[in-house]
Amino acid sequence: MDALKRVGGKALEQNLLDELRKRGVDISYDMLRQTLMKLEIHGRVRVLSLDAERRVVELISS
Repeated sequence: MDALKRVGGKALEQNLLDELRKRGVDISYDMLRQTLMKLEIHGRVRVLSLDAERRVVELISS
């Protein structure tokens, strides 16, 4: 959530993964997807598909 706030509350999934890794968080793509799914279920983020490979993650509550 903090990494998403740092990038303005909206980012491509891959950019969010890169930002987390740049900050020293050791996370796999699959782990990020699982975490985002949990956050989406709890109403914290929204994940929108742009196409088959790209998704936008948007912060909807803090």
